[in-house]
Amino acid sequence: METYSLSIKCFRQLLRNSLLLFFCFIIITGCVSTGKPQAPVENYLIDYPAPIFAKLPVIDDTIRVNRFTIATAYNNNSMIFREGNYSLDSFNYNRWAVNPADMVGDNLLRDLQASGYFRAALSRYAVDEGRYIVQGAIAEFYLRKDKGNNVAVLSLEITLKDTKQREAIKRILFQKKYFREEALPDQSPRGYCQAMSQALQKLSPQIINDVYQAIKTVENK
Repeated sequence: METYSLSIKCFRQLLRNSLLLFFCFIIITGCVSTGKPQAPVENYLIDYPAPIFAKLPVIDDTIRVNRFTIATAYNNNSMIFREGNYSLDSFNYNRWAVNPADMVGDNLLRDLQASGYFRAALSRYAVDEGRYIVQGAIAEFYLRKDKGNNVAVLSLEITLKDTKQREAIKRILFQKKYFREEALPDQSPRGYCQAMSQALQKLSPQIINDVYQAIKTVENK
């Protein structure tokens, strides 16, 4: 009988200690979770007005912009900056709203449509494949920090193809690299976004005019 009573007493003591530890754990985790709230993440998107193009004869064919590719180091939504040749980092609470490859490709498509140079400018989601295909590969997309002289760096390669050509070597009309650096108007993530927007704003008309002239040369043969 005494053994039974002792067992009950030990069990109650063990239960009491377990409950005490449990409540202590709840209190500690509650203090941690109710600490200072984490700073909100701000998302940025390249934005600029569509360029104004010179009036040129419309090419009576369709052109399609495929999804752009991007170098692995920049293939994410992080707002990346670099200091020196080997380092790479990103802002903790500032990000691109979408992948840079999609931002660049979508803006170029919008500008192609605004130019009015083609019967239709199609997105990668269109059912129609388009006669001419624009492919883009982004090599660099980052903020370069250099002793206060911060610049947005954009480098990409554009390939134009004619799908009506049967021979692979004749299918590629041109392949060209484009590069632009823009100083930040404001030393902040927002200024970084503004500078990158300005870089693309200046490259886009160059790309579209090169595409137009290459296709016009083919059409006139």
